Amino acid sequence: MSENLFRLSPTDFSPTPWLAMEAIDVDPLTWTIKLRSGVTFHNGAVMDAEAVKASLERTIRLSEASASALGIDSIAVNDEQTITITTLEPRPTLPGLLTNPAVAITDAAAADAAGEGNFLQARALTGPYIPTEYIQKERLSSVANDDYWGGAPPLAGIEHFAIPDTNARELALQAGDIDVAVNISPEGAQTIDAHPELESRTAGIGTAAVIWWVNFERPALSDPLVRRAVSLAIDRESIAGLIAPAGSGSFADFLLPEALVSCPGVTTPGFDPAQARELLTEAGYVDSDDDGFVDKDGDPLEIVIGGYPERFQLPIMAEAAQAMLADVGIKAQVLITEWSVVKEPGWDLFGWYNNVVEAGDAIQNIGKFVGVSADASGSGANNYGHYHSAELESVISSASDVADTQQRQEIACRALDIVASETALLPVAHAYLIYGVNERVTGFEPHPANLYFFDHRIGLKA
Repeated sequence: MSENLFRLSPTDFSPTPWLAMEAIDVDPLTWTIKLRSGVTFHNGAVMDAEAVKASLERTIRLSEASASALGIDSIAVNDEQTITITTLEPRPTLPGLLTNPAVAITDAAAADAAGEGNFLQARALTGPYIPTEYIQKERLSSVANDDYWGGAPPLAGIEHFAIPDTNARELALQAGDIDVAVNISPEGAQTIDAHPELESRTAGIGTAAVIWWVNFERPALSDPLVRRAVSLAIDRESIAGLIAPAGSGSFADFLLPEALVSCPGVTTPGFDPAQARELLTEAGYVDSDDDGFVDKDGDPLEIVIGGYPERFQLPIMAEAAQAMLADVGIKAQVLITEWSVVKEPGWDLFGWYNNVVEAGDAIQNIGKFVGVSADASGSGANNYGHYHSAELESVISSASDVADTQQRQEIACRALDIVASETALLPVAHAYLIYGVNERVTGFEPHPANLYFFDHRIGLKA
């Protein structure tokens, strides 16, 4: 329904033209962007350079996070189809930053005139479907945009229903109540593939990382020897096979998928319970009372493994890790609760499932999830383990004005090497986004990123 100037490629996540035709970096602080012609908003207004300038300025005004990420100083209109963006500091990845959904192009004048809470009435977007009704956590209705710049869609509209429970979503597809189920389980995919009128579909690249945050503010895991022992005690590759079997994901050596950054020279700790026991002994932990669990000066080594039930992978991970840690003498308690608990201090490892591919740039994603960037404290927008490394900050900062893709990949690999060596977090799997699809659906091409679901080509057989 909404569209950006650029979108992520389905193969390597590089930014590719969408409402823009090209972007030229004139100098480190200046980008010239040529816009697609013949685009109109849902209300009929023309999307030209003035409209795009107003849209970006509105986003900067309303979103502090977007304003900080883009770092725009000024936007100038060169002609009807060209703008020049000047940034306060070098933004070598600006086209990638413009793929963020928060920076979708809207008719700013119409949206502002409609007022708070009346965005749908403004008909301010550009996509192939026009939103007509939205009830949060329930339903989003749309009708076809017959004036769409890419060609009129074959459907009269699309109804999106929120069905949070995975099993309920799969049953709705099997009952014929829906045509496409987004995000089904590996077990559900097997059932769906056995159905004569259904099939599972995936892009085959995992953009969501299933990880454990490591809480650096808890006494037990503040010791690097204990962190490394915990990592060596957990057979992450085996667990990845449980939660992301063949066809639904892959083992995660690193936080980021290989399609975004490949680091053949960097290795991560494997599964070695014998070495884990040695490290625990070196850290001063022994089983002094022969109860099967280690302690230090009479204090047992106990950790809490958290997670939330909405992602079926997380309870499975927690229980498997609990048994593996017990094998090396670490007592673990499993606490499956609300996801918001990740922001509280009462856990040592916390299972998390999240998209880690944004802006098509590995360095930005490392900064977001393992420190350095984005939030008011400077700790990283999603750095829930409160990890801090001056060395990592220095490595990531060195990329601030580097535009060359290969050099940025090398810097990203150095950063990931630091993250792995310090056990900043424990990656487990890169999960694919799996769809269940009725055979009567045509023109549906799954994209690995969870930003692009349907376009103007999707239809139904007669």
